[in-house]
Amino acid sequence: MKKIFIYFWSLWEFIFAKLNRIHTVGGHDSEIRIAIKKYKGEKLLLKDGTVLNNGDKFGELHLNNKVLTEITSSSSSPIAVGIIALKRFKKSIKALKTYIDEHHEFDDVNVFMGYTLFNEGVEMFGFEVRDIKSPLEKFIVTHYEMLLLAIFHPDGFKRLRDNKFTSKMVLITKNTINSRY
Repeated sequence: MKKIFIYFWSLWEFIFAKLNRIHTVGGHDSEIRIAIKKYKGEKLLLKDGTVLNNGDKFGELHLNNKVLTEITSSSSSPIAVGIIALKRFKKSIKALKTYIDEHHEFDDVNVFMGYTLFNEGVEMFGFEVRDIKSPLEKFIVTHYEMLLLAIFHPDGFKRLRDNKFTSKMVLITKNTINSRY
């Protein structure tokens, strides 16, 4: 039953990605996918001084669930999975830098942002982590991502039992990407 659900969810994600112009960065084995969106919200001031104003373009970051499933299935040790994921994520950020350098539609994109349950430790890659301000949006995003985790993680809903997950907004600027990678 789970395989059937994963198949249909993957099909939905494929259609969603096409409709929203979400592109995989750095090949099909990359953890990062991206789309350009217009920001709708209050002005954001990031640590390096970059400002994201209402109406500005930003890079919307998405995680590649198929690749994350492969990583979490690669070992029964959470520590080993974490080490593998960190190494691959760092490689994906380097691929993101190359991608935005090569695609001129990103010339006026200065902020890259996404929502994720996997927000612990991303500061070491140059990301800022912020709470999602809207309680409704926070509830929806957190529960949506928890459903995805239950579907794609080998332990399924067992993975959710002992953890208190909360989605957060993660942001990184083009300046940070360029200076660190």
